[in-house]
Amino acid sequence: MAKQEQRETWQDVKEIWGNSSQGEKINFQFSTLIEELKANTSQWEKDAIKSDVAKIKSSWKHYKGNVSQWEKDSIARDLSKMSQLLKKFLKKLKRKKF
Repeated sequence: MAKQEQRETWQDVKEIWGNSSQGEKINFQFSTLIEELKANTSQWEKDAIKSDVAKIKSSWKHYKGNVSQWEKDSIARDLSKMSQLLKKFLKKLKRKKF
């Protein structure tokens, strides 16, 4: 997916969220959700996530040389799936007109 398309999608999210009459409620619900996730995440999971993020950050510096084509294709597929789900979510938000 092109970076421009990603930027446009996130801009849509920001506009919907910012223009929503229930934006404050959405912010609160997201904050609550994040707190619940943190509370229900074991220390092992937190350590695993930190380790994964550190690996991603270190390999990102050497992205072109150290990442196989399979990994690049996998990342592209994952980004595409996430973008499709985000677009579906945005369409539903637009229909509801918060």
